[in-house]
Amino acid sequence: MIALFLGLTVSSCALFRKAETEEEPKEIGEELDPLPGKKIYDPETGQLVIVDETPVETMDTIKWKLVSADSIPPIQSGEGIAQEEVMGNPSKLIERGDFGTEFYTSYNVTVLLPFLSDRFNPESNEIFRNSTWALNYYGGMQMALDELDEQGVKLNVRVMDSKAQEAVVGRLLNTRSELYNSHLIIGPYRSDNVEMVAEFARRNNKTYVSPHSASANIATANPNYIQVSPTLQSHCQAITKHAYENYGRKKIVLVSRDKEVERARFNYFQEEIFRLEGRIEDSLRLREYVVEVDNNDEERFGNIDLSSFMTPGDTTVFIVPSWSNETFVYSFLSQAKLAKNPMNQERGPGQAQAAPMHVVVYGMPQWQEYERIDFDLYESLNVHISSDAYLDNYSDDIRFFKRKFYNRFGITPGEEAFLAYDVTRYFGRMLNDYGTKFQYQLEQEPEQMLHTRFDFERVVRPTTTGMENPPIQKFENKHVNILKFQDYQFQSANLR
Repeated sequence: MIALFLGLTVSSCALFRKAETEEEPKEIGEELDPLPGKKIYDPETGQLVIVDETPVETMDTIKWKLVSADSIPPIQSGEGIAQEEVMGNPSKLIERGDFGTEFYTSYNVTVLLPFLSDRFNPESNEIFRNSTWALNYYGGMQMALDELDEQGVKLNVRVMDSKAQEAVVGRLLNTRSELYNSHLIIGPYRSDNVEMVAEFARRNNKTYVSPHSASANIATANPNYIQVSPTLQSHCQAITKHAYENYGRKKIVLVSRDKEVERARFNYFQEEIFRLEGRIEDSLRLREYVVEVDNNDEERFGNIDLSSFMTPGDTTVFIVPSWSNETFVYSFLSQAKLAKNPMNQERGPGQAQAAPMHVVVYGMPQWQEYERIDFDLYESLNVHISSDAYLDNYSDDIRFFKRKFYNRFGITPGEEAFLAYDVTRYFGRMLNDYGTKFQYQLEQEPEQMLHTRFDFERVVRPTTTGMENPPIQKFENKHVNILKFQDYQFQSANLR
């Protein structure tokens, strides 16, 4: 049986009770963005800011119905709960295995999420708007825990409110015995909090799963750290591989603004091409095009000239690892569309019309969020993007999950609910099957989940000493979805 406790000041059942209204709840469609540079609402301040990794936008305000504490005893505050109240199935050691793994009769799991319970107003029927992300995640987690319970996986789950504050997370790590007694820790949300928990896990030898952060710099020499969201480097590698396998190296051109941070990303693509070709030679380098920037008053991009990269009757593949300036992306796409149309090219007397040119553009996940770019540009330029998630709304499994979630909680699940369901179900089973150090078996257990595929690899730091088994830095999910804009929507292009 799963013993589940939530450190909030109101009943968890109340949080998921649908408001008494005849209106259908709004679709919750915000999604995690694994790469830097996106404007999001900071869960701590509620303000729109630019963040460096793993952001999530605010969701629609949802009204909830409070249930009398007499009918359902309220769950107490997250601080000061005795250990015996938390762990419903006492964990007893059964045996030890390879890599120091331990098998127990049941496993203690602690989850840290930004419920922001301190922002809840009991006199109002409205949950604080930035709390709904964690509540959606919590709902998906509950659905997975029910399934694990039916399968005989015994977990003692403790859910704590990080309040999206570094000070709160630090206090929990230093004072709560449940964290020290955990066999698995999941969460929290913000990258600074993730870094704190990763260090705690390293020092205390606790297996730790970060579902949200895509930062490449969280863990150093920490084999207890498991990263679900692929890093920027993994996104660039996946784009390179897809373009290389479908169009060939010679057709690819890398494009960026003349900004150091953007030019530096070219290295990820060049290194991956060398790996795919099996050797390092200057002749194998991808072509690069850097667009000058006029910073006098505002950035202008009227100087984009793609003619030297395009040949009549041939295909050119542009990879644009840029996302922070929508104007630049719009200008580039407009020029690419203009250049590929031979009807717009000047012809001398007696010259035949040039053969049409085919253009393919690879961009980044944030391109899905742009508001000013006409989707006709995406369609005509065969735009592809990378993404850490893809929900096929025509899939029977996705439809079933949505229906089941709505029937239970009265709202449509956001992407975070799918993430929580996949993470909880996958790692709960891994913990049950392989014990507390299950991460050493992750590479043998790839699996297609609802929101993405889990394909974990150990990340090691290259050495010059020729070490046969260099130290493990972390374990990272390396699967990146490639989506193609077709029929005016992004669809999976992984199966081309």
